[in-house]
Amino acid sequence: MVIRTTLGAVPVTVSLTDRAITVSRDDEFVVAWDSGGRLYSVVEGEATYRRGLNGRVLVKRRVNGVRQHEWASDEHAAAIVDRGAALARELLQAGALAHDVVVALEKVARFDSRVAADDAIRFDRVYRPIGILPPDEYLALVLQATEGCSFRSCTFCQFHREPYRVKSVRQFEDHVAAVREYLGDSLRLRDRTVFLGSANALAVPMPGLVPIVDVLAREFPGRPVHAFLDGFTGVMKSADDYAALAARGLRRVYIGLESGHDPLLALVGKPSTSEQVVETVQVIKSCGVKVGVIAMVGLGGDRFADAHMMETAEAINAMHLGAGDLVYFSDLVDLPGSPYLKAAGDAGIRGLDAGERLAQRQAIRSRLAFARPAPQMATYDIREFVY
Repeated sequence: MVIRTTLGAVPVTVSLTDRAITVSRDDEFVVAWDSGGRLYSVVEGEATYRRGLNGRVLVKRRVNGVRQHEWASDEHAAAIVDRGAALARELLQAGALAHDVVVALEKVARFDSRVAADDAIRFDRVYRPIGILPPDEYLALVLQATEGCSFRSCTFCQFHREPYRVKSVRQFEDHVAAVREYLGDSLRLRDRTVFLGSANALAVPMPGLVPIVDVLAREFPGRPVHAFLDGFTGVMKSADDYAALAARGLRRVYIGLESGHDPLLALVGKPSTSEQVVETVQVIKSCGVKVGVIAMVGLGGDRFADAHMMETAEAINAMHLGAGDLVYFSDLVDLPGSPYLKAAGDAGIRGLDAGERLAQRQAIRSRLAFARPAPQMATYDIREFVY
């Protein structure tokens, strides 16, 4: 449903679906809430604000053609939420709106900064930190069968430093119930896929993993299940194992290749080899499950640039990717104080600048050869993640 009205002399467009409500004031201030009434997106001028369920607000804008990211302060985040609620109240006071729109606006008008702060506390009671997701999974329904990462050795990763824990089936069932209760109608915005978290949930041995995936098949029948996996533990499962998971709804697995050059993988603490990742991908694809492969751009700096470029392309080519698969290029983000930066500095490795990274990405892509239809290729900017 789309309704066009005015506030004073300013044109306003309201779009209502079963998943969300969006209000655009003069195309300069656009606010979106999910069907549970939670604000999740604001666009104002050149800035885009994305609010996570944890209450944090990511600000994205382009300055001189360069994409910039920053986290809004608590005060700024609260002000954004309040401005959205105020716009909804203005529309309600103006009147002459369809009944369904009035009901939706009344719900979102109550989602002010005080309610949002309480909601973020509720989120923290239901979820452990959600470190990162693939870009196409930002609106997935995340359900955490595990917490943390099973190896936590990658020096470039700062997302999963909490202790690794696998939930029992009963604990996972309780978690699913708690997430359902917390999200309520907001679940409609996240109804396309289930992402089985956290970092490496598919590493759980099959006797523990199958009952967990059975819970998903029972609670969310027909909904595709996606998850992360690493090559080190991926090779420990057989084609029969992946076929059994596919029969229960597993549809895509994301694997961090990072590099096809094994000495570089060893330098950054990645426990898998490129051969293990290729083998894992081939076995998974033989069972009809799609994959998303992540390659890092700039990893290893100047010392490893040529080998990283050539052998990463070789590894991806050996996977025989096709329609429905994804190749993500993720720029190395130099996080201050990271173990990677220290190790690279100690080894005298110079990081690549933006131009060199772009050239490396283009060089890898130019060496990729796929049958038709080819996989989709896209950017994976970890700075844009918010859930």
